[in-house]
Amino acid sequence: MIILNVKLDNIYGFNDFEINFTYPKKVVNSIIDDEYLEGRERFRYKKAVVLMGSNATGKTSLGKALLRIISFINNGNYSLLYEMLSDDTGSMEIDFVNEGFVLHRLKAFISKKDENVELHYYYTDIDKMDSYEKCVEKLKDKSEEAFSSPKALRMLTGYINCRFAYPEIVNSLRYDSIDLDIFLKTLKCVLGTLDPTLKDIEFSKDLTDTIIIRRKNSEIIIQDGKLLNRDVLSSGTIEGIDVAIFLASMASKDKTFYYCDEHFSYIQSDIEKRIFGLMLDRIENNEQLIFTTHNTDMLDLNLPKHSYVFLRKKLEDGEYKVSAVSASDILKRNTDSVRCALENDIFGSLPDDSLLDELEKEEYR
Repeated sequence: MIILNVKLDNIYGFNDFEINFTYPKKVVNSIIDDEYLEGRERFRYKKAVVLMGSNATGKTSLGKALLRIISFINNGNYSLLYEMLSDDTGSMEIDFVNEGFVLHRLKAFISKKDENVELHYYYTDIDKMDSYEKCVEKLKDKSEEAFSSPKALRMLTGYINCRFAYPEIVNSLRYDSIDLDIFLKTLKCVLGTLDPTLKDIEFSKDLTDTIIIRRKNSEIIIQDGKLLNRDVLSSGTIEGIDVAIFLASMASKDKTFYYCDEHFSYIQSDIEKRIFGLMLDRIENNEQLIFTTHNTDMLDLNLPKHSYVFLRKKLEDGEYKVSAVSASDILKRNTDSVRCALENDIFGSLPDDSLLDELEKEEYR
């Protein structure tokens, strides 16, 4: 799956919000290969996105919204749309490509009060010389066919395979669709890097769906996707287990869209950069990775400027609104530094810390 554009209104605190994952101009000598729909070189999309922003700007909320929208497309459960509302009514729109050369657009106007969802679906074929912008102009309404039955929309779009990882909502360690040899090797390498006391990792011979992680003085059990004795592990090692599952999933090619949200809060900066590099190596054609982080060292990676997207929250007409800005929209020269621009708050994404000035002026006895 490739997500190209998203609009949200009264969804998880987003009001009149739009974020775009396309770019207009080919980048020469980019370290990210083939940032276009395979077979359609003018249909360009951001293959890897580093999403940054201060606290409460919506990085995790965006992932939650995308997960529920994709789940709705896959199974038609309307309650998933109601769950996203931050008020009685809201709307969303998403443009995406999944299988074949077809651009899909799904729009929904949602009313929790009336228990009503007004849905619209549009599509167009992507011709050889088409860009995303050109395809948007060709979209045709196919709503009647898309919602003629509960599974009709999925029949048109194809089933969407995705993997989301973010600490707030992960209830289980899902590795059932991952190649087990790849998973064990990845788990050993990641946890061995984070925890030097690691001795071995293996599947239990006596218990079904059970992984045993052996350390110098203890054993950690993962059974039926549950980490049974997490209290003996550091926060970084716990994060490392889910990071390993995410990385193994990319290596196993079991999904096509990946959203990794702030899974490195307790992991060293250099390790985060190294693992992100491994993720980049594993992105195939027609796949996409969105990676959220607070780590400004990620700005030192040699990524195209369009790969960096910043969320910012500003007061407008008495209300705080979140907006998204791509570094490439502001920094036009090859010599422009994304890090310098961020440090000088060119993107308007740094938090307002003026209230802390009051504490510095206080004198405590």
